Amino acid sequence: MINLKRAKSLSRVTREWDAIAALREQQVSSGRDHSANFVLAPAILGEMPKVDYLADIGCGTGWLTARAAAHAGTTVGLDPSRESIAIARDRHEDRGITYYAESIEQYALRRTRPRFDAAISNMAASSAPDLEAFFSASRRILRKNAVFIATIPHPCFWPLYWGYASHPKFNYEKSFAVEGEFKIRKQLSHMLTTHFHHPLERYISALTTAGFSVEKVQELSGRGFNLPRFMLLRSRAV
Repeated sequence: MINLKRAKSLSRVTREWDAIAALREQQVSSGRDHSANFVLAPAILGEMPKVDYLADIGCGTGWLTARAAAHAGTTVGLDPSRESIAIARDRHEDRGITYYAESIEQYALRRTRPRFDAAISNMAASSAPDLEAFFSASRRILRKNAVFIATIPHPCFWPLYWGYASHPKFNYEKSFAVEGEFKIRKQLSHMLTTHFHHPLERYISALTTAGFSVEKVQELSGRGFNLPRFMLLRSRAV
């Protein structure tokens, strides 16, 4: 059952990710989540430069943070889900990696923090109740000319994949909080999560307004669906 709502708070979204954190770690680490391991991670890592300071914004359980850390001297993983960060510290903490159980909006307000040379964000912008605040905070932690690599659900085709394109309340041009049972191709979890649908125009507008120049847009496909399911956006801090 899928519900479309006009809004939802970050605290409620975070509680959902707390509840599903252990399952998500198992899905990725076992290789069951093909898209995470063989579509999204390679796409992001393939765009990664070698840098001194790297941030993983919305890092979840840290599985991608640990892989991306090979490209950096110092890496910070950020996620508001305390359960996810606890797993990250237990399973994916290594020399040069530090995790914070904070949203990017909270972390950007820290008086003492590094200015990062690059940031990645895997499917996290679509979990942010305020997209503009998410990108604005991401820009504030980055140096000028830093690269920002984000993946998002493909705005055009994700509603078809998840099955809400025909919902009577759905309008592609509007933004919605979408509640539904989390699923990967090989598993339906029966656990509620929320993501936010935004038209592609809003993603691009929010990035440019926040102080980014979009350099690359790449459509990404996964198994079990014959249309692009994800999108990679590579931007530069200006």
